[in-house]
Amino acid sequence: MNFLQKYLTGWRFRANRPTLEEGTELEVFVAETNGTSGRAFIGDTELIIDGAGPETVEKQVRVRVTKFDEASATGHGDLLDVVGQSSFTG
Repeated sequence: MNFLQKYLTGWRFRANRPTLEEGTELEVFVAETNGTSGRAFIGDTELIIDGAGPETVEKQVRVRVTKFDEASATGHGDLLDVVGQSSFTG
């Protein structure tokens, strides 16, 4: 194994359209809401979060993925909990 192979061992690139598995729980920041559901973006993947109202915008939330369409990189999830404050520091 040469130096470059040793150096790059374990490295991988992130996809800009990650796939989400149903049942997976993850933490995301809510970008916007329509009043009853919010939207979060993970790269170019969109996650619609049922139950994420206006009080969750710009907050970090835990979500359980309920549905995902890999072709359109769009998923749906249920809001489980608010776990963090604003994504803005300062």
